[in-house]
Amino acid sequence: MARGDLYETLELKKGASLAEVKKAYKRLARKLHPDLNPGDKASEERFKAINEAYAILGNAEKKKQYDAYGTTGAEPPSSSGVNFTGFDFDAAQAPGGGFEDLLGAFMNAAQSPAEKRPRQGQDLIYPITISLEEAFAGKRARIAIAHTVACEQCRGEGHLDASRKTPCPQCGGSGRVGISHGAFSFARPCPACGGSGRDPGRPCPSCGGTGSRETTDTVEVNIPAGVDTGSRVRLKGKGQSGVRGGPPGDLYIETHLLPHGVFRREGPNLKVRVPITFPEAVLGGRVDVPTLSGGARLKIPPGTSSGQVFRLKGRGMPSLRGGQPGDLLVETTITAPAVVDEKGKELLREFARLNPEDPRGYNAGD
Repeated sequence: MARGDLYETLELKKGASLAEVKKAYKRLARKLHPDLNPGDKASEERFKAINEAYAILGNAEKKKQYDAYGTTGAEPPSSSGVNFTGFDFDAAQAPGGGFEDLLGAFMNAAQSPAEKRPRQGQDLIYPITISLEEAFAGKRARIAIAHTVACEQCRGEGHLDASRKTPCPQCGGSGRVGISHGAFSFARPCPACGGSGRDPGRPCPSCGGTGSRETTDTVEVNIPAGVDTGSRVRLKGKGQSGVRGGPPGDLYIETHLLPHGVFRREGPNLKVRVPITFPEAVLGGRVDVPTLSGGARLKIPPGTSSGQVFRLKGRGMPSLRGGQPGDLLVETTITAPAVVDEKGKELLREFARLNPEDPRGYNAGD
């Protein structure tokens, strides 16, 4: 068994996760492998130690027991059973892609290879900027979309005669190919047929085997009334082409609203600030209020304060789902009178004398 703490052997803090254990092992194995350190006994001993440590910490059950009791209850074998002797760490030369690819394939060797079946194409998201007025009323837009479509010659398969049932010449119909390095071997999906075992046929000369071609289409989309920033309109089948004859993905038109100079949107509601005069605030009155659907008049009750909010039902944004529209929230702001003569000032002084009050309600010295 590896001497000392197994986490220290892998240069990790105690209790490191399985992902951290795997990452540390890969890094140290690449650094200490005997082929990269010929004649270095110390590196060879450390290489053995990290393999022994990984045999425990790389196993979820053994790691759990080691974390709890400091032991797995049994000595692991002196060799991990994986022979890396003669393995070439140059990914450009090693069959299967070198150490990274080989180690990953080893850890997933028990998994069944996935057959290359038809798959739906990727969805596309196209952002569009609209005004608040357009979001309120709805809009019909024409948009140029760059995407891929299925190749007409091979119908998106990427190969000609792809429907043939003859066995794949590379794997003999098994769907797997073997890779061996010394005592270490495993099977992976055949790269020629993708694990199907069938002859994929000749690559399509029109699309180069990709099964698709790039194009730009002009689409018309109806932006419904009531959309907000982040709302999406779906156009089915207008995304990227499918893979190996699969259906195309969808196109989503995502709306983004421009800021407005008068209104501020708050969910389904709209908010607007309306200035009122000092006499209107004191005596009350009726004032004109802007809306996105025409003008409206609001009754201001006597004694209205600045910052008071009134609600006009149904004068906000339309509902996307056909429900009740939002409301218009009107916030009043009192404007100071522009006193230009002594008579006006005298009237205000008389008003203040007859109506003494302290709206602040606190002492400046407190």
